[in-house]
This record gives sequence, structure tokens and C-alpha cells, in this order.
Amino acid sequence: MTSWRHRITDNLQRYSAQRVRALFNEINPHLVGDKLFESRWSDIRRDAAVLVPVVDRGDDAGVILTVRSSEMPSHAGQISFPGGKVEKNDENRVATALREANEEIALDPNEVEIAGALGVHQGGLGFSVTPIVGFVHSNAKLSPCPREVDEIFEVPLSHVANLDNHVTEERIHEGIHYNMFAIPYGRFHIWGLTAGILRTFAETLQGDEDR
Repeated sequence: MTSWRHRITDNLQRYSAQRVRALFNEINPHLVGDKLFESRWSDIRRDAAVLVPVVDRGDDAGVILTVRSSEMPSHAGQISFPGGKVEKNDENRVATALREANEEIALDPNEVEIAGALGVHQGGLGFSVTPIVGFVHSNAKLSPCPREVDEIFEVPLSHVANLDNHVTEERIHEGIHYNMFAIPYGRFHIWGLTAGILRTFAETLQGDEDR
């Protein structure tokens, strides 16, 4: 097993990896309780799970992401992990993540080794998302579902692990300035909840000497 696999598996067991993260509150403490700002979000809780798929090619590992179809009713054209809302027939959050990954990018669940889960990430629109980290076999065949996914791409694990690549960006909503997570990569601009999850995941890629 390569060192990054050991590191992820070990660090996912730490309490810090399991904490619930209210992402927008963390980087916008000055806006917590501001009614105009919080009107952007929803009080309706939507439980969801995403797969954080790491393709195992030894030292040349990569994280799979998707560009959502421009025809999708929500988050059209945005970058995301394979995933979606928890359905009543899903046994657990792992089942949700694997089902959605199979539907969106045709990833066979048998090609995924589950490493563990990060804590719930609370984002906009009331979503409470559980990221499930899985190691994907290097020979797994992927195909985008045209209705949901325009493109599948990878970000090198080394790029995600480098905390210097994780930034916050200022946005404006009805005249109010607020911050968002982002991690640009080439022509892809990864931001919002997906970038926030990648920031947490990056912490599991750090050694004790990096903390």
C-alpha cells in the first residue's frame, strides 16, 4: 500500500476528520445571524452523500470530479463529486454514494474500496453532505451519464494535498460581500461545497509534521 493510502486511511479515523463542518459559517463568521445573508440558504435539510474517488495509480493518483450537465435544474455546469440525495432504499451513506457514482459516471461499485468517511459538510440550500472516500481501481471504466454529466476529469492527488492551492474567494450577494472556498486547477475552477470538501480531504493527506 502506498504512503498516501496509509495516510488517508489512518487520518480518516481522527476526530478532526469526523467533525461536522458548517463551511460558510467558518469563513464568514461576521455574517452569521445576518438575516439578509442567510436568506440565501435554505432551512430545509437535504441529506446527501458524495463519493470522493481516488484513482489508485501508485504515486500518480488522482481525484475524480465531474462537470454537471448544463441542462441540470440545479448547479448546472458546476464541478462536483459523483453523488446526490439519500434515497429511502439506501442502506447507508456509502450505498448512496456508490449508487450515485454508478448512475452518473458508470463506476462499478466492485471497483471501489471504501476507505472511510469525512464528517458531514453543511452547505448552501440546506444540503448536509457526507463525503465517502474510496480508492478506485486504476482499470475502472468510466462513462458520463449525458443527462447529468458533461465531463469527467481528474485532479492530481498532489495538487489537492498542497494546502497552498486552497484559497477563498470573495463573492457578492445582494450587496453583501462573503467568502467561498476554491481550488483552481488548469481550466477548471472548483469552488463552493466541492472545494470545501476537498479542503477537508487535503487535511487527511497531511502528515503529523505538516499539522
